[in-house]
Amino acid sequence: MNFDKDFIMELFLDDSVSTVNKLVVAIANVVHENNENISSFDEILIREQNRQLGKSKQVPRKFTVASNINDFYENTAINFTDEDYLEKFRMKKSTVQALISYLEDFMKSDSTVVPIDKKVHIFLWLLTSDYSFSEVGTLFGLHKSSISYIFYEMATMLCKQRYNFISWPSLEEQHMTRIKINSRHKFPNCVGFIDACRFKVGSKKNKKNCPEIILLQAVCDESLIFTDIHIGRIGDTRKSKVFRDSKLAQELKKFIGFENHILGDSNYRLRKNLITPFSSEELLTSEEMKFNEVHWKARSYIGHAFELLKERFKRLNHLNISKTESIDTVICAACVLHNFVILHEGCSAIKDETVVCDDGVTIDTNIVKTAIEKRQFLCNYINFIDNS
Repeated sequence: MNFDKDFIMELFLDDSVSTVNKLVVAIANVVHENNENISSFDEILIREQNRQLGKSKQVPRKFTVASNINDFYENTAINFTDEDYLEKFRMKKSTVQALISYLEDFMKSDSTVVPIDKKVHIFLWLLTSDYSFSEVGTLFGLHKSSISYIFYEMATMLCKQRYNFISWPSLEEQHMTRIKINSRHKFPNCVGFIDACRFKVGSKKNKKNCPEIILLQAVCDESLIFTDIHIGRIGDTRKSKVFRDSKLAQELKKFIGFENHILGDSNYRLRKNLITPFSSEELLTSEEMKFNEVHWKARSYIGHAFELLKERFKRLNHLNISKTESIDTVICAACVLHNFVILHEGCSAIKDETVVCDDGVTIDTNIVKTAIEKRQFLCNYINFIDNS
């Protein structure tokens, strides 16, 4: 049962109010708020049912809904089926259970008021929807301040696991990626894909000002797993600027040998280890157009990764958060969880195909020395393979 503690304290400290009147007003306040919570609970359940109806023409399944608002998680959410988890959280029930088991080891010993399994479900409910803290608080029988605390607690905990789940691939992993990309798209020596996506940030209530933009820069592999992320400053909307500010810009040479490279679009500057398409502002040859076509198809993995991230974690579509550090924490946590889900479930967007064991091409550094020369060499090789 929720009530305003400050209101109660002030009421009982006021000498001008009789004790009986204090009790009557306090009880009335609690009853009124509880009735409002019950009404809100009914509205949220109807809203959730309407969402499910909007997704499918089939008759929706009827859940056994708890009669008490404080029992919703204990009697309803905890009994969701595998299909319910996929519809609500866009991940399997076994994946959520694995997440709970993993995070249990990092919980503080004094954090036992709300169990970890309930905290994880609250966090996922918020991250995968646009529900407010108040609405989720009503569903789970907690005050919105508690819901807010749990949300950022879980986000921070996941963010701390960043380098356990988001890390640059080893030489062996890079080798496997280049084999698969060359087999699927005939683009040699590619070990990843870079791009950036936009998120709206700021209060939704302030309708006078347009929401600000923040960019998430990421590199992914052929399985859509993020291998590097960098969150730009609010207002920086140029990919090239965000890239220059990232650690990757300074350390790319350390991560990737001269023969290998990642692929990026024309917003990035051509580098020996970051291959961009030929500029469309110039008159292109048929060979250059073929190179751009193969480049574009191979680079589509990073676009699919961002689509999957935004579709699964709908709160990212507009982060109604004012603190910059909190915005960064939530985005980082979503990226960690993105990788966690793929590691446990794979990715249905990527079709299993037979991999031809083709290791790519050897580049003679005595002949090919600059980024322009390397791109031209790759262009010639791709066209040679296509015509042979």
